[in-house]
Amino acid sequence: MTMGPRTFAPFLAAILVLWPIIAYMGAQGYTGAVAIAALIGLAYVRVRGFRIYAITILSFIAWVVAAGFWSPEASEFLTGNVFAGSFSMDMPGMRFGLTALAGLGVVVATGAVTAGSGQTSLKVITIAGFVQFFGVVMTAIFMPQILALLAPISDPVREMPQNLLRNATSFLLLLPFLLAVLWHRSSSEYGPILAISMFVIAIAAFAQTGNQTAAFGASFMLIAMAIVKWMPRNGFKVLFTSLAFYIVAAPSLLSWGLAQLRATGLPLPRSFFSRSYSWELVGSKVGEAPIIGHGPEASHTWRDKFGDHPDWLADATTRYGDTYAWEVYPVVPIHPHNMPLQVWAETGMIGALLAAFFLFFLGWRLKPPGEWPKVSRYAAAGLVGACFAICSFAYSMWNEAFWASVVIAAAVVWLSARHDEAVPE
Repeated sequence: MTMGPRTFAPFLAAILVLWPIIAYMGAQGYTGAVAIAALIGLAYVRVRGFRIYAITILSFIAWVVAAGFWSPEASEFLTGNVFAGSFSMDMPGMRFGLTALAGLGVVVATGAVTAGSGQTSLKVITIAGFVQFFGVVMTAIFMPQILALLAPISDPVREMPQNLLRNATSFLLLLPFLLAVLWHRSSSEYGPILAISMFVIAIAAFAQTGNQTAAFGASFMLIAMAIVKWMPRNGFKVLFTSLAFYIVAAPSLLSWGLAQLRATGLPLPRSFFSRSYSWELVGSKVGEAPIIGHGPEASHTWRDKFGDHPDWLADATTRYGDTYAWEVYPVVPIHPHNMPLQVWAETGMIGALLAAFFLFFLGWRLKPPGEWPKVSRYAAAGLVGACFAICSFAYSMWNEAFWASVVIAAAVVWLSARHDEAVPE
């Protein structure tokens, strides 16, 4: 049987049905979901050439894979035993590269969906998004009870709280699409009111669960949406060029710039204060291997404590007292929690410039926001704003599950755009 390209939309909808469940389980399953979708999408992908933005992202992926071979965290490509349940792929650069290629396949396959089709799939996706919204709100209200209920199968102190935070962060990626649907696609005159109400409730839920990244992300989401509204011709160029500049300037902005801010003596939240020293240390690592970087996940080996830096320790105890065990607190907690700076430190100037060029060329390749359907226009901009916050404050650059969730959210926006192309607004 020959299947037309429009049939990829139901596969994407099927993944979104599982989206809330995967999120509650810690979001790690998004990688497998994208891998499966990419294999299915091979039936619909037709490569007719490569544009410059595609060449730059493929070059970046190749460079990351290559950098994995000189990383201090480099290990065997495949380890363990499938039948013993210990099988894994331990090279972070390779994991990221394969996830990125699978993600590109999903996006391309979504773009092959016939214009005007996918309406049922989009309805299913929207329902799944609202189900997750309900779950995020219930988590915010009943978190102690949920942790107690799940205690027999998940650590209620470390593992499950992290999973609930990741659930809120993954919902942030769908929030722009859901808000745009309520505002612009709702048949009710109360659509804008419902969208505003949903946004306010989501912010309150993020704050209640202690997810500061999601709260910041919602704010940046609105800023990005406002940019494409006020700049219908150049909005995407402004957004993506700004992101490219952010990557290029990250060592100066985050290492030197925040050090100057801290030196003024301004009162800073404790988490932001510790993060500023983390970024200063990572910035110094950039200088040790400025061209090629230290390799993916090299930051795992940077185990400095505040006690190893007497001036930093004195600053911390003067500001916040010694009740927080600053002396043994790691300066870089596992990874920098800032992707642009991590790209510089672990893939060097070559990796940073390739990533920046990709964003720059992509922004100039996209159609002007005014030529996009309203739902996908604001959903795409909002997704960019949300990703900016997450990339700046949360995950490791090589967290393939996060990038898989971004791919799925981007595919949803792309499917909406394909549907609305043939539907008058």
